[in-house]
Amino acid sequence: MDLTGVLAADRVLPLFTPGDMDQAGARLAALTRAGIQAVELTHRSPGTLATFGALRDRFPTLLLGAGTILDAQDVHAFVQAGADFIVSPCWVPAVAAACRHHGAAYLPGAGTVREVFEAQQGGAAVVKLFPGEVLGPAFVRALLGPLPRSQVLVTGGVDATVASVGTWLAAGALAVGLGRALFRLDDGALEARVSELLDFTRQEAARG
Repeated sequence: MDLTGVLAADRVLPLFTPGDMDQAGARLAALTRAGIQAVELTHRSPGTLATFGALRDRFPTLLLGAGTILDAQDVHAFVQAGADFIVSPCWVPAVAAACRHHGAAYLPGAGTVREVFEAQQGGAAVVKLFPGEVLGPAFVRALLGPLPRSQVLVTGGVDATVASVGTWLAAGALAVGLGRALFRLDDGALEARVSELLDFTRQEAARG
């Protein structure tokens, strides 16, 4: 299944910055036990690349994305390390071109209707709306008026609760990205919370 299909199925994309290898591995193990199929690992330190490659080897069936990517050089490096998709905080033409070259999915960030449209015109199947806490669910509903086929992943300030996730999905988001609100939990609570969220999203999907 491709990334868009996975996001449409799970409706939740966990994302965190991998620091300590043991902690990152434990987090991914908890997420996979809960049923998650894709995770974004944000690139915010020089050691992220090596950690990413090691996690790729340990979790070969998980869709792993590299986040906060701003140049083509990092695209090449992370794809070589096994990245399935690339995420950036805004539309970066050089990153888009590198993703096309490697056949990697690209999720650029956007914060306005124009930015969403330009990302779609550039070939982005899914656009990351950021920051969600500033834009709000009403922005998603308004966006889908002129751009009804938009597939958006909302990140930034989304609470890791059924109520919060449900509000964003009801507004029309394809999925939500969950970061600090999710990973402040220990591994046992993390697995339980993600299982709860996936049960909710799949029940909603079954209702049509």
